Amino acid sequence: ILTHLHFDHCGGAVSRRDDGLLVPTFEHADYWSSSEHWKWANHPNPREKASFLKENFLALQDSGQLKFTEQEEFGLDDIEIEYVYGHTEAMLIVHVYKRKKTLSYVADLIPSHHHVKMPYVMAYDVRPLETMKEKSILLEKAYENDHILFFEHDKDVECCTLDRNDKGIHVAETFRLDEW
Repeated sequence: ILTHLHFDHCGGAVSRRDDGLLVPTFEHADYWSSSEHWKWANHPNPREKASFLKENFLALQDSGQLKFTEQEEFGLDDIEIEYVYGHTEAMLIVHVYKRKKTLSYVADLIPSHHHVKMPYVMAYDVRPLETMKEKSILLEKAYENDHILFFEHDKDVECCTLDRNDKGIHVAETFRLDEW
C-alpha cells in the first residue's frame, strides 16, 4: 500500500535491473494507490513537483501490478483505508486490525510523535488547515477507540498510544512496533 507517491514513500517500490530497466521490486505483489492521487502525482502542482519522481512509480503501472483502492475490491478484512487531503491529494491512511487492536499507519498526516500536538503540521502540506482538521478527526477516533499510531518519519518513536488531558489529546506510551 503506497500511502502517497512522494519519493520518500514509494522510492523502494521499483528497482533498477542490471540492464537499467526499472521494474517493481516485488514481482508478484499488487501495489495499491489511490487513483485520485495517481492523477495528482502524474500532473503535479509546482509546490510538489520535486517530490513526485515518476521513475519511482510509472513502472508499477507498466507492469500491470498497480491497483487503485477506489476501483477494485481491496479484499482484506483486517485492513481499512481512509483518504485525507491536507498533506497531498487523496493520501491513504491505513488501519490494520489485529488482536482486537487497531494500528493506524498515519503516513504524513502525523509524521512523528511530535506532530500529535494539534498546531504542528508539516511544512510540505499543501493544505495545512485541512491537515489540522483531518488530524483532529483522526486523533479523536484513535483516542476513543484505543488505536496505536505508527509513525513513518520519527527517528526515535515508532508507535504510541494516546491520552487526553485539559490541553487535549497527547502521546501516552511510546514503543517499537515489534513490541506490539
